[in-house]
Amino acid sequence: MTEPRDITVLIVDDDPVVTAALHAQVNRVLGFRVVGIAHTGHAALAAAGRFAPRLVLLDLHLPDLPGLEVAHRLRRPDQPPTDVIVISGRKESATVRAAMQRGALYYLVKPTRAGTLEQTLLRYAATTEQLESGGRFAEQQEIDKIFRSLHLDQAVRPKSISAATEQAVLDALSAVADDVSAHELAASIGVSRATARRYLEHLADRGLVEARPRYGPTGRPQHRYRAR
Repeated sequence: MTEPRDITVLIVDDDPVVTAALHAQVNRVLGFRVVGIAHTGHAALAAAGRFAPRLVLLDLHLPDLPGLEVAHRLRRPDQPPTDVIVISGRKESATVRAAMQRGALYYLVKPTRAGTLEQTLLRYAATTEQLESGGRFAEQQEIDKIFRSLHLDQAVRPKSISAATEQAVLDALSAVADDVSAHELAASIGVSRATARRYLEHLADRGLVEARPRYGPTGRPQHRYRAR
């Protein structure tokens, strides 16, 4: 059996202090290895062509090219295929949307804590491993799970929330076309109604589940939930 290869990373930022910190943080994450550092946009494109990194950690403020232009050029056919995670101090919604349109898989806001970066990298590794299996997805829910696994933040999960049960709730919601009550969900996944409600409210607070009241004959609302 062949040993799994490290995910190679190119760090792009005009601040040497930032690149040094990111270099140390990335190399501490099992399964990742920094292969290059670039302080300008043109240097980033050259390094991407030379090292063919699997992942680029990209700042948006560069001295010669806008980071969004670098992200765009990294998608060209003459560049080796690579994924991009933006790390930037900019928080404008238009900038975040533009980064997504140019193919960024994720957007981290500076200053980025080491734990946040580590969790993001580990989720990225788990997601790419599933995509590299070479198989064919049988159901829409399997594809939904891939996308959720990249963006679901493990660091903010309360201790009372289990990752396995959380995923079971999301999978069950994705499998139905209509909204469900906590009672209905509890029966479908084999947990108590109180447990189902706790997970549903947690996911609604996270923005992953939509909660809406439905009024019955008595006038008392029943909360219904559906996956976003």
